[in-house]
Amino acid sequence: MDKSPTEIDSTTVKAKKSVSRKGKSAKMSPATNGEILVRGVVMGIIIFGITHASKSLTGALVKHPLSFFSMGLVTGYLTHKYRKEIIVVGNRTAEESKNFVLRQKEYLGDFIAEIKEEKSDKSK
Repeated sequence: MDKSPTEIDSTTVKAKKSVSRKGKSAKMSPATNGEILVRGVVMGIIIFGITHASKSLTGALVKHPLSFFSMGLVTGYLTHKYRKEIIVVGNRTAEESKNFVLRQKEYLGDFIAEIKEEKSDKSK
């Protein structure tokens, strides 16, 4: 069977994959100082660009009264439309915060009791 150069044998492809593929257990070398510096500079440029675009967009919207008024209308409409969901989320958050405070109070009480026990054990 003659094969044209464009046809690829599946066994050849599998062999190439297994030879060029590294094991999953191979770890990457730690980043060099240069890589860390480049990563920091790139992130700084990206953050600067996003911040600058955000300021210019916000400034343009605030300067025009019609856009400011329309943003208020949209906010009011969405608040009215999703008011039930907002109330449910608010109530759930309030309840979770109460539970959090009660748990922290209990943990603090346990911690103080342990300290008192250790102090009384040392004094004996």
